[in-house]
Amino acid sequence: MMRSSISLAIASLCMPTALARYLGPLNPPPTDLASDGSHVRRTWTELTSILEGHLNGTERNEMLTGLDNITFSLGLFSAHDPEAAASLQFHHTGPDIINSSLGVNLVDGDSIYRVASMTKVVSVYAGLLLLDPDDWNKPLTEIFPEIASLPSDDSVHHIQWDTITPFSLASQISGLPANARPFDAGELSTVFYSTNPVDPTTFGLPPLTLNSTGINVPCVDQYCSAAEYIESVQAPTFPVFQTPGYANTNFILLGRVISKLTGLPTNEEWFQKAVFGPLGMTNTSSLSPTNPPYPGYVVGGDPEAFAFQGGITSSSGGIFSTTNDIAKLGISMLNSTLLSAGKTRKWMKPTAFTDSFDFALGMGWEIYRYTDKATGHITELYTKLGDAGNYASYLVVVPDYDFGFSVIVTSGIATAAERSAAAHLLADLVSETILPALRDQAAVETKRNYEGTYTSVGRNTSTLILTYNETASAGFGLTITSLVNEGRDLLNFLQIALGSDQLVLAPSTVDLKTGRRGFVATPVTAPGAYTGLFSEVFATNADWLNNNGITYGGQALGTFYFDIAEDGSAVAALPAVLRGKRFKKRV
Repeated sequence: MMRSSISLAIASLCMPTALARYLGPLNPPPTDLASDGSHVRRTWTELTSILEGHLNGTERNEMLTGLDNITFSLGLFSAHDPEAAASLQFHHTGPDIINSSLGVNLVDGDSIYRVASMTKVVSVYAGLLLLDPDDWNKPLTEIFPEIASLPSDDSVHHIQWDTITPFSLASQISGLPANARPFDAGELSTVFYSTNPVDPTTFGLPPLTLNSTGINVPCVDQYCSAAEYIESVQAPTFPVFQTPGYANTNFILLGRVISKLTGLPTNEEWFQKAVFGPLGMTNTSSLSPTNPPYPGYVVGGDPEAFAFQGGITSSSGGIFSTTNDIAKLGISMLNSTLLSAGKTRKWMKPTAFTDSFDFALGMGWEIYRYTDKATGHITELYTKLGDAGNYASYLVVVPDYDFGFSVIVTSGIATAAERSAAAHLLADLVSETILPALRDQAAVETKRNYEGTYTSVGRNTSTLILTYNETASAGFGLTITSLVNEGRDLLNFLQIALGSDQLVLAPSTVDLKTGRRGFVATPVTAPGAYTGLFSEVFATNADWLNNNGITYGGQALGTFYFDIAEDGSAVAALPAVLRGKRFKKRV
C-alpha cells in the first residue's frame, strides 16, 4: 500500500499544466455593451429570447422549468456604457404576483423587492465610507465597554469578545455562530414547543424547561441594544480568524458598531447618509412599507412576513431595492464614486479562503473565480447572495470588465428550495453567457483601438507594430510583432531578456485625467510539466515572480504607455525604456 501511494504521488508530478498570467483583465474593459453591434447585446438578446420563449410557452426548455412559478428581474450595468443599465434588463411576472391584491402586478426596473442578505455588502460599503480606518481593527470590548465583563476564561465555551473586530465581522471570519436569539431561524425548540407541540424526546433529544430554551435572554426584540444582543450569542463556533463562517450575527453587530461610532442610532440613518442619499437610490430603504396595498412593491407570499420591521437585524438583511437602484449601487463601486479608487481596489480583494479553489470571502463579498473555457484565464466575480423568506437576490460586480449584474426573485407559491434554485440558475445563465461576450467585445475594441503601426515622430526608422492575437495558446491579446529603434531590432532584445519570443501586453494602469494607459509585456510560454505543488507554482507564475523587474536606466523593459483619445483609441505609444520617445499611431 505504501509503495502504491508513493507511485501515485510520483506519477502525478507529470501531469500537464498551463502558464498563469497576472491576475486581472486580458484587455481594457469594453465600452460598448448596449449597441446592436456589441457581442454583449447580441448574447443578451439570445439569452432573453430563450427565457421568453420558455416562459410564454412557445419554446419550452426543460432546464428552465424551475422558473415557471417565479417572479424575477435581471439587469446588467457598466461603468462605461450608460445605456446598458436601462436597456439590458429582463423581467418576468409569475402567476401569484399577477393575481395579487397587494403591490405591483407587473414587474419592471423600478419594482421594489426585498433583497435580503445583499444588504450585507451595502452595510460594509457604508462602514467604509463612515468609519475611520483604525475603527475596523478595534476590539468590540473597546467599542462596547459594557461587554468587557462577560465571561472569557473558557475559550471553548465563551466568546473572546476582546479579539473580535469590525474587520473580522465584515469578513465573516469572527468565529461567531450564524444567529442569536431571538433571531435564530435554526432554533428547533420553536418547532417542538409551538402551538402544535412535538415531544423532542421521541427524537432522542432531552426535554427543555422554559429557561433552558433560551427564550429568557437579554435581547427580547429587534430593537435591543448591542450589549443585550451580544449577551444572547451562544458559544463560539471557531476562534476568530481561523475560518470563514456565514453569520447574520456578524452584520447585526457591524450595524451596531456603525451606529455607535457615527452617533446615528438607526441603520436607516447611516444607510441614507452614506449610500442611498448620495447615489440617488430613491426606491431603496431598510424600512418596511407600512401602508397596504404597498404600491410599487413586489409582495411575494405572506404580507406580514413581507412587511416585517427588521430593527437591528436590518443591517444584515433588511434592504428593499430595485433593479435600477442596484445598478446605481454597482456602478458607484466600479467608478469609485464614493470610495477612492485605491480604497475600492483594497475592498475588492479576498480576506479569507474556503476549502474551494473557486470561492473566497472578502469584506461583505462572496468571491467566485470564473475560468474562461477558451483562454483558461481567471476572472474574479465579487458577489453577494441574498436569500430569506420568499425572496432571493444576487449582486455581481466584475472589476476586470467594469461590469456587473443583478438578479432578484420572489415567489409565494414555489418552495424555498425552488426559489433559491431559480436565483442560482439565473445567475449561472447570465455569467456563463455574458462573461464570454464581454471577453469577445473587449477583444474587438482592443484590436480596433490599439492594433496597428506606430512611428516615432521625425524618424521613419523607429516603429512599433502591434497585432491582436485571438489564439489562446499564443497568449490571446495585444502582441508586439515588431519594435525597431533607430534601425535596430529592439524586440529581439526584449524577447531574449523577458524569456519568450511572444510578448503580449496586459493592461496595468490608467490615468483618467490625462487619458494615458499603461500596459505590461507578459511573456507567453508553452505549457510545462506538473512537478509538484511548489515546483508547479514556481514554474507557472512567471509574471508574478518577474513583476517587470528587468530594467534599463531604471525603466522597466516591459512597460508601455499609450495616449488615448476620447473615443478610446490609442493615438501614441511610449515604450518606457526609450525614456519618453513617442511613437505616433498611423491612421
